[in-house]
Amino acid sequence: MTKVIKRTQEEEEYLPDKIYNSLIRAGASDEVAKEIVNEINEKIKNRDKISTDEIRRYVLTRLSQLEPEAADAWQFFDRVFKGRITFLDGKAIVVDKGKLYLGRSVKDFGPHLVNSEQVKEILDELKEDMEYGLSPKVINARLYALFMGVLHDKRMNVEEKEKSIELINEFRKSLGWKPYELKEPLE
Repeated sequence: MTKVIKRTQEEEEYLPDKIYNSLIRAGASDEVAKEIVNEINEKIKNRDKISTDEIRRYVLTRLSQLEPEAADAWQFFDRVFKGRITFLDGKAIVVDKGKLYLGRSVKDFGPHLVNSEQVKEILDELKEDMEYGLSPKVINARLYALFMGVLHDKRMNVEEKEKSIELINEFRKSLGWKPYELKEPLE
């Protein structure tokens, strides 16, 4: 059984479903998510340990090759929900003291989003990104990552999640896109 070494040096059991679910939340197709998980499974089959950084670097490299928009969404998610800025080679820099870089501004959000006002500011950044030429495909992937992050964030209360989803859906409608629909009640 392979163990994953986290940044804190804690060890946990390698669970391929965690990688698969992260890929899907980033907007990767089922086919690509399964392919990457299978490649990692093959890569570690004779290893006792692997670091989360090594897994992450491999995932981002392959995702960038197979579905670049999903790789961008993964990096966007890391920046917004985990307080990291990811570079092309998969290395991450932790953003100290909760600073989150939004376009040309810096906001002190803390390490995680907690309210809809922060989501609104991120949507303003996405609007600015579109004005500077970021493709609709990338914007769509980032919106999906933001939506999934809001849905699964355990620190944001239900009322703020509802407001955030409403803001995301208003943004989507302004672009002529269908709003996201909830498959189950918010927690």
